[in-house]
Amino acid sequence: MKSPSENYSHALEIDEEKRLLTIYRVFPDRTKQLFTSVFIPRKTVSEDPEVFRSFAQTLGENVLMDSPAARRLLGI
Repeated sequence: MKSPSENYSHALEIDEEKRLLTIYRVFPDRTKQLFTSVFIPRKTVSEDPEVFRSFAQTLGENVLMDSPAARRLLGI
């Protein structure tokens, strides 16, 4: 298993039928490692902007916290 301290990118996949967003770590040798999966809210932005805002913020924070480069740049 690859070490999370290595440099890597993230790839996002969306299963529309299941409303499931899956995030993978993608290493320089192109191997993928599952990072997390989360269900996409059922309400649309126009139905409940706060649900969207919270979902987007949580998603962004998770990706930033998992990114070695972002952690270095942000001093985390």
